[in-house]
Amino acid sequence: MPGADFFSGLGIFTTRGFLDQETCARLRSDIRAAETVPGGVAPSAGDHRVDVKSRRTSIAELSSEVRDIIGDRLDLAIPEIERYFSLEVNGRESLQFLVYREGDFFEAHRDRNPTPESSPASKPWRVSVVIFLNHEAPEPAPEGYGGGALTFYGLLGGDRGEQVGLPLVAETGLLVAFPSDLAHAVTPVTHGERYTVVTWLL
Repeated sequence: MPGADFFSGLGIFTTRGFLDQETCARLRSDIRAAETVPGGVAPSAGDHRVDVKSRRTSIAELSSEVRDIIGDRLDLAIPEIERYFSLEVNGRESLQFLVYREGDFFEAHRDRNPTPESSPASKPWRVSVVIFLNHEAPEPAPEGYGGGALTFYGLLGGDRGEQVGLPLVAETGLLVAFPSDLAHAVTPVTHGERYTVVTWLL
């Protein structure tokens, strides 16, 4: 599967080592110890709900101190993301700390849909941000996981390209940012646990 450099040439912003190994390890530990709630979906305006047929993941409730530390680091990277996408960011959503356990997934979707019936909360979203807190491993390994690939659609252009999914190989500490109206998915986790931080730039 292609790595971060490959996607950088297709309009996806990537930064390797955005978070160091120690910080990622601490966040994984915090997420494991935290209370979690099921991740929801918002298929239409005013209808935010849990739908395990289309998405199965958990959101960890971490302290405001942890949120501020990671949020401050991300805010420092926003000017570079603005330049890359040639847009002006007017804030961001609160950080979400996610864990995908074995069998968890998120089917192909767009975070922001340009349709009138889409969720009002997602309409200001312009750039989606994912920070990986651990790495993919083909076989069970300490702190690694299998499956759970962030997969992008439509990067190759044309009608046929819309159907081709390109999975990204995750690395610990990698930051990935992409247009919020780009179709993407998370394939089912086959072993281990997948930890990420996500947010949306407005």
